[in-house]
Amino acid sequence: MIRPGRLFGVDVGGTKLRAALANLDGSILAELAEPTVRDSGAGLVERVAIALERLRGEVPAGPEVVAAGVALPVGVDPGTGRVRSTHNVPGLADVPDIRRELGRALGGLPVAVDNDANAAALGERAHGSAIGVADLAVIVIGTGVGMGLIADGRLIHGARGMAGELAFLPLGGDPFGPAALAMGTFEAAAAGPAVRERISAAVRSGARTSLSLDATFAEAARAAAAGDALARAIVDEEARLVALGIAAVVAVVAPELVVLGGGVGSVPGLLEPVRAHLAGLIAEPPRVETCRLGDRAELVGALELARSVAGPG
Repeated sequence: MIRPGRLFGVDVGGTKLRAALANLDGSILAELAEPTVRDSGAGLVERVAIALERLRGEVPAGPEVVAAGVALPVGVDPGTGRVRSTHNVPGLADVPDIRRELGRALGGLPVAVDNDANAAALGERAHGSAIGVADLAVIVIGTGVGMGLIADGRLIHGARGMAGELAFLPLGGDPFGPAALAMGTFEAAAAGPAVRERISAAVRSGARTSLSLDATFAEAARAAAAGDALARAIVDEEARLVALGIAAVVAVVAPELVVLGGGVGSVPGLLEPVRAHLAGLIAEPPRVETCRLGDRAELVGALELARSVAGPG
């Protein structure tokens, strides 16, 4: 029997903050979205507290909120609460312990904080394409590259919360080049900005294509499905890179399932080429699927983070 109580979950994106109030079973009562405060850590913490009050005002009176979970687009040290790699939300560099500050702003609620890829893995395992899967990797490819890793049913953080930093795989470029330490060799090759640059360069080359200079990867995938040869090459190159990343993960932790998410990773036209390349890399490749929760995986995962510190039911 689930005791009375509500959960508060927040997905802080690089541009958009989404928040939800839910019952302890994960059923969402109300949610909201607004622009992310990027240049002030204190301002962001305040906006999270304001979001909770707004959501409380949108639902009928009932059980109290008993815990909060916050997914951030940055690395988080689970031991100290300190955030790393704050380029997506620069203001967080000024917050020495984001978990403590959020707890204070939320009136002393227990707060769990983690990066968005880890939250996505929790969301997919609880309510998405990985229900019941004990060994899982959720690879999020969008503006950046991240991975949430679950082994034997437990989320893996590693030392200083660095597990799953797929961006820094030495694949896709020069691992000793200038971009390697700043953003990661794999991210520099496979993330959305790199894909857009490949599309733009291909269009500028004068090759016959229906793509525009500023086409997105989703547009390239649609053009590839319609028979555009250049677009097909763009999609195939991205699929090759993603398959290489998956092969590296499989060699180390052997997940049963790999879930692809993010603005690039969840594009439907990417899945089958990834599977095809992976079959040429691994004798017994894992199952690979697209994120069932789509762009809601992180928010659903934030509620699962809250559940983890809510206390016994």
